[in-house]
Amino acid sequence: MEVDSEINVDGNAHTNGHVATPSKTHADKKEEKNKDHDFYFNFYSSLQNQANMIGDISRTGTYRKAILGNAEVAFKDKIVLDVGAGSGILSYMSAQAGAKEVVALEASSMAEKIEILIKAANVGKNNAHLKDRIRIVRGMVEDAKVQEQVLQNGKVDTIISEPIGVMLLHERMVESFILARDLFLKPDGQLLPSAGQIFFCPFSDEGLYTETDQKAQFFNTTLFGTDFKELYPAAREEVFAQPVVGMFPPSSLVSTACTPKSFDFYTCTKEDLLEFTIPVDFVVHRTALIHGLASWFDLDFYPRQVPTSEDPNWNYPISSTGNWQWMAQESPLNPGPTPVPPKDGLAVKLSTGPSAARTHWQQARLLLPEPLAANKGERLKGSIHFKVNDARSYDLTLDLEIDRPGPEWSPNPLKRTAEYQLQQQCFNYSYNPDASLNALSMAAGI
Repeated sequence: MEVDSEINVDGNAHTNGHVATPSKTHADKKEEKNKDHDFYFNFYSSLQNQANMIGDISRTGTYRKAILGNAEVAFKDKIVLDVGAGSGILSYMSAQAGAKEVVALEASSMAEKIEILIKAANVGKNNAHLKDRIRIVRGMVEDAKVQEQVLQNGKVDTIISEPIGVMLLHERMVESFILARDLFLKPDGQLLPSAGQIFFCPFSDEGLYTETDQKAQFFNTTLFGTDFKELYPAAREEVFAQPVVGMFPPSSLVSTACTPKSFDFYTCTKEDLLEFTIPVDFVVHRTALIHGLASWFDLDFYPRQVPTSEDPNWNYPISSTGNWQWMAQESPLNPGPTPVPPKDGLAVKLSTGPSAARTHWQQARLLLPEPLAANKGERLKGSIHFKVNDARSYDLTLDLEIDRPGPEWSPNPLKRTAEYQLQQQCFNYSYNPDASLNALSMAAGI
């Protein structure tokens, strides 16, 4: 007899107390096995969504460079675990790097699509580099039966994963990555990525602020004979609690990013991810209205023993523009062979900052409901508090103030407090760095 199950925000399967259903046919069980039980897994079961991530040249190309560049220290003749394998692209790269066995762990029905490729490779149809090297495990890290399957041949030498979301931690997949480390990795094993850093910097963008405010102003009027003005405060609170995801010009930043919040994936714990506070401290470079804080992140792909020297043969750009060059003559989606991997590995970094090549994560901005007016040279300080919520994401509280001498006021016009729900992202595509670069090139006659 079987019971219905549901998926909680930590990725654990729990019975929900429903009465056991009658025995099911083999076809029913197969259909249920392939079903994705919530929006999160359903999203990642889509080949089109996987295409969007594979087609992010900065992301996938950096992973390729990190995997093949660390072939000697982390992949050749090793047992490798790919956590949240998705399309399996990192598993396939790990096999190219010489892995003896790759365990592709995937919770969504995308696991069945991986199986299609692997079955064809195992009978010699194509992809000889994958033949008898990939073992698929369907399920979540948190599941005891899944853990047994992963450990079938013992603990692994290397864990590779792409557990990253907006502002590094959205979707809370990093927690599963850390749990996999604790459960499956040998004491001297390798983790890729090895660390992540979250950056914040104040910005000024009158257009974005006005556009956001106008969304709420829609309700500050009479609509089809009914006065909606009573809903205006709630509408304004709602839109300003939404982090804005999209690219922005570096010129909109009015300071230098402060020291980032760093997470060493070799040493951090799950508890470190559940609730934390990031202090922020800036010196404003120009007199401006501060409309909020911009955020981005970096990822490190460093072997456990970081190489002391660089191999110049590996010092090549991932992509000239960082764009999705679907129709390029020489497709960046299928690059040529890499140089010989260095014996002591390769230190690789991926940045998602406003001056870096575009990624599908883009950047995020937290808008203040009321801007702060700051003068050149003034100090802006405060904190951002992160706390996990039940939507695979975080509730954020931002406190900011201008450090200006003078009498205290209540409320203090130099202080702002705002709250955000990281999962309630809205998207803004008003700035395209590639289009801006092309426009400058045309103006210069290049």
